[in-house]
Amino acid sequence: MKKKLVLMGLSVGLVAFGGAVQAGTSWSEYNTTVPKFNGSGYTGYQTKESSGTYGELYSSIVGGAYTVDARMQATSGTGSWVRSITDNDYRNLPNSVPKGLNARVEFSNDLTTPVDVQVSGRWRSN
Repeated sequence: MKKKLVLMGLSVGLVAFGGAVQAGTSWSEYNTTVPKFNGSGYTGYQTKESSGTYGELYSSIVGGAYTVDARMQATSGTGSWVRSITDNDYRNLPNSVPKGLNARVEFSNDLTTPVDVQVSGRWRSN
Protein backbone atom coordinates (compact mmCIF):
# COMPACT_ATOMS: atom_id res chain seq x y z
CA MET A 1 0.00 0.00 0.00
CA LYS A 2 2.81 2.38 0.89
CA LYS A 3 4.52 1.73 -2.48
CA LYS A 4 1.28 2.49 -4.33
CA LEU A 5 0.94 5.84 -2.56
CA VAL A 6 4.56 6.75 -3.33
CA LEU A 7 4.17 5.81 -7.02
CA MET A 8 0.87 7.68 -7.30
CA GLY A 9 2.41 10.76 -5.68
CA LEU A 10 5.39 10.62 -8.03
CA SER A 11 3.11 10.29 -11.08
CA VAL A 12 0.97 13.24 -10.03
CA GLY A 13 4.11 15.30 -9.36
CA LEU A 14 5.57 14.59 -12.79
CA VAL A 15 2.37 15.59 -14.56
CA ALA A 16 1.90 18.70 -12.42
CA PHE A 17 5.44 19.94 -13.03
CA GLY A 18 5.73 19.14 -16.73
CA GLY A 19 7.72 15.95 -16.36
CA ALA A 20 5.58 14.09 -18.87
CA VAL A 21 7.22 13.45 -22.23
CA GLN A 22 5.12 13.18 -25.38
CA ALA A 23 5.68 11.00 -28.43
CA GLY A 24 7.62 12.84 -31.12
CA THR A 25 5.07 12.45 -33.92
CA SER A 26 2.28 14.14 -31.93
CA TRP A 27 1.86 17.91 -31.97
CA SER A 28 2.51 19.52 -28.56
CA GLU A 29 1.27 22.99 -27.66
CA TYR A 30 3.71 25.50 -26.19
CA ASN A 31 3.27 28.88 -24.54
CA THR A 32 6.45 30.28 -23.04
CA THR A 33 8.22 33.55 -22.30
CA VAL A 34 11.55 34.43 -23.89
CA PRO A 35 13.32 36.85 -21.52
CA LYS A 36 14.67 40.16 -22.87
CA PHE A 37 18.23 40.78 -24.08
CA ASN A 38 18.99 37.42 -25.75
CA GLY A 39 17.09 35.31 -23.20
CA SER A 40 15.98 31.72 -23.80
CA GLY A 41 12.57 30.05 -23.40
CA TYR A 42 11.73 26.36 -23.81
CA THR A 43 8.96 23.97 -24.78
CA GLY A 44 8.24 20.71 -22.98
CA TYR A 45 10.10 17.57 -24.04
CA GLN A 46 9.19 15.02 -26.71
CA THR A 47 10.84 11.67 -27.43
CA LYS A 48 12.43 11.67 -30.89
CA GLU A 49 10.76 8.92 -32.96
CA SER A 50 13.37 8.61 -35.72
CA SER A 51 16.88 9.77 -36.51
CA GLY A 52 17.56 11.96 -39.53
CA THR A 53 14.18 13.73 -39.58
CA TYR A 54 13.50 17.42 -39.16
CA GLY A 55 11.26 18.61 -36.36
CA GLU A 56 8.34 20.90 -37.19
CA LEU A 57 7.31 24.18 -35.59
CA TYR A 58 4.13 26.17 -36.11
CA SER A 59 4.38 29.57 -34.44
CA SER A 60 0.93 31.03 -33.74
CA ILE A 61 1.96 34.17 -31.87
CA VAL A 62 5.22 36.00 -31.21
CA GLY A 63 4.50 38.95 -28.90
CA GLY A 64 4.68 42.53 -30.14
CA ALA A 65 6.40 43.22 -33.43
CA TYR A 66 9.35 41.04 -32.42
CA THR A 67 10.85 37.89 -33.91
CA VAL A 68 12.54 34.94 -32.21
CA ASP A 69 15.00 32.25 -33.26
CA ALA A 70 14.46 28.56 -32.49
CA ARG A 71 16.36 25.27 -32.52
CA MET A 72 15.77 21.71 -31.39
CA GLN A 73 17.82 20.90 -28.32
CA ALA A 74 18.78 17.58 -26.70
CA THR A 75 21.67 16.13 -24.71
CA SER A 76 23.10 15.06 -28.07
CA GLY A 77 22.42 16.40 -31.56
CA THR A 78 21.22 19.97 -30.99
CA GLY A 79 20.07 21.61 -34.24
CA SER A 80 21.07 24.82 -35.96
CA TRP A 81 19.16 28.04 -35.30
CA VAL A 82 16.15 28.85 -37.48
CA ARG A 83 16.00 32.65 -37.64
CA SER A 84 13.35 35.39 -37.54
CA ILE A 85 10.23 33.41 -36.62
CA THR A 86 7.05 35.52 -36.57
CA ASP A 87 3.27 35.11 -36.13
CA ASN A 88 1.60 32.32 -38.17
CA ASP A 89 4.96 30.95 -39.27
CA TYR A 90 5.69 27.28 -40.14
CA ARG A 91 9.32 26.09 -40.01
CA ASN A 92 11.30 22.86 -40.22
CA LEU A 93 13.82 22.32 -37.42
CA PRO A 94 17.02 20.69 -38.74
CA ASN A 95 18.79 18.53 -36.15
CA SER A 96 20.94 15.48 -35.59
CA VAL A 97 19.05 14.25 -32.51
CA PRO A 98 19.07 10.43 -32.48
CA LYS A 99 15.93 8.32 -32.12
CA GLY A 100 14.85 7.77 -28.51
CA LEU A 101 16.34 10.93 -26.97
CA ASN A 102 14.19 13.57 -25.31
CA ALA A 103 14.25 16.83 -27.25
CA ARG A 104 12.71 20.28 -26.84
CA VAL A 105 12.69 23.59 -28.68
CA GLU A 106 14.81 26.45 -27.40
CA PHE A 107 13.68 29.97 -28.34
CA SER A 108 15.93 33.02 -28.20
CA ASN A 109 15.51 36.69 -29.03
CA ASP A 110 18.00 39.36 -30.09
CA LEU A 111 20.57 40.91 -27.80
CA THR A 112 18.80 44.24 -28.36
CA THR A 113 15.24 43.03 -27.52
CA PRO A 114 14.30 45.24 -24.52
CA VAL A 115 11.20 43.29 -23.39
CA ASP A 116 10.19 39.72 -22.55
CA VAL A 117 8.49 38.13 -25.58
CA GLN A 118 5.61 35.66 -25.23
CA VAL A 119 5.53 32.89 -27.86
CA SER A 120 2.90 30.23 -28.46
CA GLY A 121 2.11 27.56 -31.03
CA ARG A 122 2.76 23.85 -31.50
CA TRP A 123 5.68 21.61 -32.44
CA ARG A 124 6.75 18.01 -32.92
CA SER A 125 10.17 16.39 -32.96
CA ASN A 126 9.38 13.54 -35.40
